[in-house]
Amino acid sequence: MRGEVEEAHGAWREMWQGVYLRRTIMLILFNLLQSIGYYGFASWVPTLLVSQGITITKSLLYTFIIAMANPAGPLLASSIADRIERKWQLVGACVCLAVFGLIFAQMTTAMGIIVFGVLITFSTSNLSYAFHAYQAELYPTRIRARAIGFTYSWSRFSTIFVGFLVAFFLRNYGTIGVFGFIAAAMAACCLIIGLMGPQTTRLRLEEISH
Repeated sequence: MRGEVEEAHGAWREMWQGVYLRRTIMLILFNLLQSIGYYGFASWVPTLLVSQGITITKSLLYTFIIAMANPAGPLLASSIADRIERKWQLVGACVCLAVFGLIFAQMTTAMGIIVFGVLITFSTSNLSYAFHAYQAELYPTRIRARAIGFTYSWSRFSTIFVGFLVAFFLRNYGTIGVFGFIAAAMAACCLIIGLMGPQTTRLRLEEISH
């Protein structure tokens, strides 16, 4: 009886079987890396600006202006959220984050810093909304919460080390080194999602599962 109830509600082992095995591995790898791009910039932008020779007062002002773009990113993304395949939205967000980050690292003017800082903020916002929508579509209702909770926990685990890694690259290789590190992580995310991720947009859960 207990086994029948567990099966009816979905079992832990199901996320490691059939089509779900590949998705579980994909999300674990993606979560380990996506936190580097998401938190590597958002949490360190004042320090990164100071390392570029900008005063603390100006770096905080620029950070405030860049942060103001956070609500605008999801609003703009809502116009394409269900029009473009979700996995490619994720890949596009990772590419943009890598490219804009490398350009941001070379900016010295206020306008350049703000513009590319805002573009990075848009990229991280798009990465976040697309990812959370995408992962929810990869598992059936009976195991969705368990599978997403487990795979997403790996991003919390990797976040423990992101700060130390960013500090290491900043100390030894400067701002360019930090964004080179972030760009490499985002390139890996593109490959993981692009090669392993199924298409989900405008498909029923039954179709995605098969």
